[in-house]
Amino acid sequence: MKRVTIRDVAREAGVSPSTVSRALKGHALISQQTRQAVEDACLRLRYVPDLTAQSLAGEQSRTIGVIVPDVSNPYFSALFTVIEAFAAEKGFSVLLINSQYDPELELEAVDRMLSQRVDGLLLVANSPASQQRHKELLADTPCVYIGNNHSPDCSYVESDSASGTRDAVQYLYRLGHRRIVFLGGGQNSRTLALRQAGYCRAMEQHGLTPAIYTAQKETVDMGPWCREATLKLFRNAAPPDAILAYSDVTAMQILDAAAELGLEAPRDFSIIGFDNTDFGRLPYIALTSISQQKFRTGRLAVQRLLEKIGGDCRQTTDILQPELVIRSSCRKI
Repeated sequence: MKRVTIRDVAREAGVSPSTVSRALKGHALISQQTRQAVEDACLRLRYVPDLTAQSLAGEQSRTIGVIVPDVSNPYFSALFTVIEAFAAEKGFSVLLINSQYDPELELEAVDRMLSQRVDGLLLVANSPASQQRHKELLADTPCVYIGNNHSPDCSYVESDSASGTRDAVQYLYRLGHRRIVFLGGGQNSRTLALRQAGYCRAMEQHGLTPAIYTAQKETVDMGPWCREATLKLFRNAAPPDAILAYSDVTAMQILDAAAELGLEAPRDFSIIGFDNTDFGRLPYIALTSISQQKFRTGRLAVQRLLEKIGGDCRQTTDILQPELVIRSSCRKI
């Protein structure tokens, strides 16, 4: 049986989803007639928000929601750990939902968080398009986006992805690399577009031809795709001498595929990841990577959200400068 959502209630009551949200929160500007229409629609559809998270009208639940694409990704798990710890310092609990890189599940997750009566949301969207779909739902809920996948008219904390990949290419160029490939990432992502833009700009500045390998829109499992793309690259007559991976996870998949051909970094090629996840620090990996400043990002996102929960309605835009963390996965040629 399909779960009833705030959007279903809105259709039944003949109002907008944001009006339903306001009515359920006891917003003073909602008329008694509208409030009654929403309550009647809830009864007819048997829509019941989670009672464990409900609070009296006008009171805070002291709970914030966090929506990420996949907490099993080391970057998102580390980011969530920072968010949870800093929120606890401020007296707030945290609820987490994975959207599984699915726009429909992301929209459903926003709906579920609102039914839980969270005081605010931190959200890593799948794409600017998916963010637009839940924009109205969050009209009256404090929200801060994390990462690059959002429109410009919202509050966000992000890393300058283009600057990060530009720095990485310049580092590889100084090491003597000229056949530098960008590999990984899914389409419809602003994050990918920014990282590719920085890569292309740096390549062109040095008179090099960009070579980008990105999964098709319909690709579901990135692991097999990355393996095949890597094998194809290294079986070429002119294989790359350096790879800039979309993420640390992608870099690990590239290293695994290269090992099937007896190749390893930095002996046979250089490789740089993106995210500076904990496993990249392991001595047998020692992955050079671009740090998104996840600790600062998580704390700053919580700080901005709590300011909004406290009544600050200003749009906030924080862009952090990434840092190239040099280890030993690259060599001079």
